[in-house]
Amino acid sequence: MLRLISAILPLYVIIRLVLPLRTPVWIKALLALVIAICALKYPLFEFFYGTFTPPLPRWAMMVTGIAHGTIVLLTILCLVRDLFLLGWQVARRFRPGLQRLTLSVGHWAVGLTSLALLLSCLAVWQGMRVPAVHHVSIELPRLPQELHGLRLVQLSDLHISPSFPRQWVQDVVDKSNALKPDIIVITGDLADGLPAALSDDLAPLRDLKAPLGVFSCPGNHEYYWGYAGWMQKIRELGITPLENSHTLLNVRGLPLAVAGVTDEAARRFGLPLPDVRQALSDTPKTALRLMLAHRPRLLYESRDAAVDLQLSGHTHGGQVLGLNALVAFFNDGFLNGLYRAGESLLYLSPGCALWPGFPLRLFVPSEITAITLHSTARVQHP
Repeated sequence: MLRLISAILPLYVIIRLVLPLRTPVWIKALLALVIAICALKYPLFEFFYGTFTPPLPRWAMMVTGIAHGTIVLLTILCLVRDLFLLGWQVARRFRPGLQRLTLSVGHWAVGLTSLALLLSCLAVWQGMRVPAVHHVSIELPRLPQELHGLRLVQLSDLHISPSFPRQWVQDVVDKSNALKPDIIVITGDLADGLPAALSDDLAPLRDLKAPLGVFSCPGNHEYYWGYAGWMQKIRELGITPLENSHTLLNVRGLPLAVAGVTDEAARRFGLPLPDVRQALSDTPKTALRLMLAHRPRLLYESRDAAVDLQLSGHTHGGQVLGLNALVAFFNDGFLNGLYRAGESLLYLSPGCALWPGFPLRLFVPSEITAITLHSTARVQHP
C-alpha cells in the first residue's frame, strides 16, 4: 500500500502542477525528479536500509519527514484546487456573470508548494515535540465513593527510537511523575527498534513512579521488533506487561482489576490473539475493571465483559486534520477522546508520539493523558 501511494503522489503533482508550467523542459524534468525523490521516501529507505524506518538521527527523520510531508500535503492541496476549479467552471455555466479566474499555473504552483512546505514544517514540529498534559475527568457508574479522585496517567504510542530519543523520553517521564498519579499505564507501541539497540533511550522509563504500579499492554509495533524480547525488556524496566491477564490491586480496601490484552498483530506471528474474557478470568464481580487494549475496537468486547473503563491508543487521533476521517473509517469509527458502549467507557488517546516514518501532526496534538476518575454514586449519610 505504501509503495502504491508513493507512486501515485508524485504522478498527480507532476501532471497537474509541473507539466503545465511554461518553462524549459530541463527545469520541468528537474522539478519532477525532486518531487519523485521526496515522494518515494519509503521505497528509497527500503532499498538502502531494508526498512521503511531506518535508525537515522532525529534531525534526518525530521528533514525527510518535511520533504515527504510537503508532497503529501501538496497532493491534497492540488486535489482541493482542482475540485474548486471544476466547481467554479460548473457554476459559471449557470451564472455567466461570474468572473473567470485568472491565476496562472505558475502562481498556483508557487502558492500551493509554499503553503504545503509551511504546513509540513509545522506538522513535523507538532509531531516530534514533547507532548503537553491533557487533563480528563471521567465519571464511572460503578466507581465506589472510596475511589473517587483516583488518578491515572496514560502514555500511549511512545514509539521510542532515534527519532524520540532519551532526552525526549526523560521529559515525558518527568511530566508524568509531576502529576503524582496513583497508576501509570502504557497502552502499546512502546518503541520502534530492537530492545538492545534502544536500551539507552528506554532507560528513563525506570524512573516512572506510581504507588499502585506501572502497567502496559502490547501494541502492534512490539510484534514487529521481536515480541518476546520486548516483553522481557518491559519487565526489566519495572513495568508490568499484561498479556491477556490482569493484576488485582487493593486500593483503599477495595478491589481494582487492571487488565490488558495482546494485539491483533499477533495473528501474523502465531501468537495469542487478544482475549478480553481471559484477561479478566477469576476477577471478583465487585472489582472495578480497567482494561488496557491498544486498539479501540475492542470496546464492545469490553462492554460484554463488564469493563468499566478501557484505555486505548493506536489511531494517533488521525494525525492530520482532514485525513482523520479516513483513519476513523479503518478503526470502526474510533478516532480520539471519550466513547461509551452501554455502561463501559473508552478513552482513546491520540498518543505521545507517532511512527517515525510519517512524523506529521497537523492540528491533532499529542498528549500525556492525566485521568481523574469520579464516582457517580451518592454518598449515604446516616
